[in-house]
Amino acid sequence: MVDLVKIRKKAKKAELPAEQPSIPATEPPPRDPETPPRPRDPEKLEQFKQTAGQKKEGFIKEAAQTAAGAAVSEVLTFALAGEHYAVNIEHIIEIVTPRAATRVPNADRSVVGIISLRGLIVTLVDVRARLHHPRAADGIDPRIIVVERNGETLGFEVDRVLRVVKLDAAAVEPHPVVHSSELTDAIRGVFRHAGALTILLDLDKLLA
Repeated sequence: MVDLVKIRKKAKKAELPAEQPSIPATEPPPRDPETPPRPRDPEKLEQFKQTAGQKKEGFIKEAAQTAAGAAVSEVLTFALAGEHYAVNIEHIIEIVTPRAATRVPNADRSVVGIISLRGLIVTLVDVRARLHHPRAADGIDPRIIVVERNGETLGFEVDRVLRVVKLDAAAVEPHPVVHSSELTDAIRGVFRHAGALTILLDLDKLLA
């Protein structure tokens, strides 16, 4: 049986010049004397790999948590004319019981009047009319939601305040408009919570 590996090795040795010794396969190639040697520390290299991997993983997790946190907001849900609505709690100052409002002469029809809240003048806006709902019925638990918008203190009355919930932006869907009277710029979309369809409102456009 012919050993091809030994034959190739002998042929390579024969091709080498007589004065040039063969370089063992186990030794590294000659280094340029002008190039400084590169230190090798296997333990430090392995430690660096492990540490770098942990930092990268932690950074990815932190970035993912930050992105997820930015997509979640808190909204206040309430009932109005048999519908469930929600607004961002960012600009909500207080929730109070209804009180008598003073009419403002020559005010817009959507302005119910003004009330005094511990010396602070609050302008009441009729969001019920802006959302094309009829007048409020008796026997409900109304509340006034007081908000601050562009340096103004405004309020609007709702039939009942429900709860504060955390809302993921991905859960908001386009509002399905059935009739043209339901079309309004104040509606940002809809989402489902506790088995009910809730309409998300834009406070700036609702109280503009």
